[in-house]
Amino acid sequence: MSFGKQAKRLLTLSSFWLMGFGGIDNAVVRVVAESAMLGPEWTTLAITPPLEVQRTGQKIRMQLPEIDGWVKPEGPLLLRDGSELDIHVELRDQSGERFLLVPVSLGALISFGLVNPEEGAGFRKSRRFTELRVRSSKPIMAKKIDWYCWTGK
Repeated sequence: MSFGKQAKRLLTLSSFWLMGFGGIDNAVVRVVAESAMLGPEWTTLAITPPLEVQRTGQKIRMQLPEIDGWVKPEGPLLLRDGSELDIHVELRDQSGERFLLVPVSLGALISFGLVNPEEGAGFRKSRRFTELRVRSSKPIMAKKIDWYCWTGK
């Protein structure tokens, strides 16, 4: 078998493995909301069934197309016009305890996670989250709000 055919075969097998087992980071994703208009008042999203802590790390991700940057660490997000936007994200677990999440990564989706993980890169495995609350310092449309759990390489 030629080198080109071997490489193609390996690439095909690798692609099937990644599709079958959740990709490189073995992620589990659950949609919380397709979209939500955020503003100064809390937007509360009830979660049924509760979000489960899976994998090593967990975060809430959302698409915010107007965001162009971020003042790290834990600072405001920057809009395309250069102005700042503060987004507050809270998760409430089954016992009523609230957890404030902060920006942890910026890309096509902005991720919010714990500053100080409880276990691994996120929450204790026993937690179940029943409510997500989000607000922003200015009105903005959030799209694709999801719960992302990953293991990593």
